[in-house]
Amino acid sequence: MTKYVIRHGKRIAVETLKTSAPMKRKHKPFQVKWVKLPKRWIEVLQRSESASTYRLAHIILLQAFKREHIGGEIVLSAEVTGMLDTNRRRAIRELIKLGLIKVRRNGKQAIRVTQILYLL
Repeated sequence: MTKYVIRHGKRIAVETLKTSAPMKRKHKPFQVKWVKLPKRWIEVLQRSESASTYRLAHIILLQAFKREHIGGEIVLSAEVTGMLDTNRRRAIRELIKLGLIKVRRNGKQAIRVTQILYLL
């Protein structure tokens, strides 16, 4: 059935178009813009000579901030860190030795950070 409207004294036919459901907006993934770097971490990381340790420390702090907002645990997988396995394992060992993090290993799964130590 065609409907009509009148505009400026003229009769105009109006057809109803069938449209699909409205498109849902895609949400952008959570992006960290900045994080605080604890003074203790700065002091302790100065003892490290490994760039991988610095890089992993920054990744852990970024992931910690992200997890505070969206939940979940910090997983130190190759995908998350973007680091080679040997460098990642060495950096994790050093961060544990420096007393900055505690981790949990579960067989062949990626290592998870259980605790981030901010204070002395």
